[in-house]
Amino acid sequence: MLALLAILKQYRNSIAAFLLLLTALFLMLSVRTDAIGFRMVQEVLLDIFVPLQKIVATPIRVGQTWQRRLQEWRALDEENQQLKKELIKLRPQQVYIEELLQENRRLRALLRINVGPLYREVAARVIGDSSSAFARVLTIDAGQRDGVRQHTPVVGLAGLVGRVVRAGDRNALVLTLQDINSRIPVVIQRSRIRGIATGNNRSYLVLDFIPKDADIIMDDLVVTSGTGGVFPKGLIVGRVVSISPQGDGLFQTIHVMPSVDLSRIEEVRLLLVHHEAAQQSSSALQKPAGDT
Repeated sequence: MLALLAILKQYRNSIAAFLLLLTALFLMLSVRTDAIGFRMVQEVLLDIFVPLQKIVATPIRVGQTWQRRLQEWRALDEENQQLKKELIKLRPQQVYIEELLQENRRLRALLRINVGPLYREVAARVIGDSSSAFARVLTIDAGQRDGVRQHTPVVGLAGLVGRVVRAGDRNALVLTLQDINSRIPVVIQRSRIRGIATGNNRSYLVLDFIPKDADIIMDDLVVTSGTGGVFPKGLIVGRVVSISPQGDGLFQTIHVMPSVDLSRIEEVRLLLVHHEAAQQSSSALQKPAGDT
């Protein structure tokens, strides 16, 4: 088709002259006359030139049609390229909006965790991860100006993260429950067996000094016991993933996988002691039974 268009363009003058000739002949044929011989000539000329006119005009009409289509395709291609450029510009904004939506969902879920009236909560972002083979610590963007103090419990969406070990004015350092220096009083929720969840700088925790006859099974839920005065009772720590006896000893080795994936955590909540509620609770416990 492109070759045909090129030929028509090259010989357009000859084609135009031929069409003019056909037009003149047609006008001549349209002249009214009663001569029998002239009418016969008209009929012969009509039979010859009308088909020729159709043959010549058809490629021209087809060429014009294809030219219009090519122009439309070119316009569509230009529009498509422009839309692609606009999409590339909008892509970073789309990623940013999606990040905000996911953060909003995580924060809403964090706010739904109920820790009781003795605590007020402060949300913070994880801004640094100093974890290594020798330590498992995080840096957060909340500090003393937000009420954060040493030993403030830190929780995530799925459960306990750890506790604050150092608080600056605007930031704080969190010792996670996987750190080798972490010791957390816990209880097996199902059987109420108590123990200490110890970090070892690995992905799992170890329950120390658990007797061999202790009622512990795989997938048991481990929560904070509330003893020790640091962590409130009932915070999820993790689940039992391994049970092994220690040879001929009296104890067994229990491994617990934390519920929080510390390698992916982005937001946390800090549980700050609500001093007024704590004083009221302490007064209620110390109040004699006969007082009203």
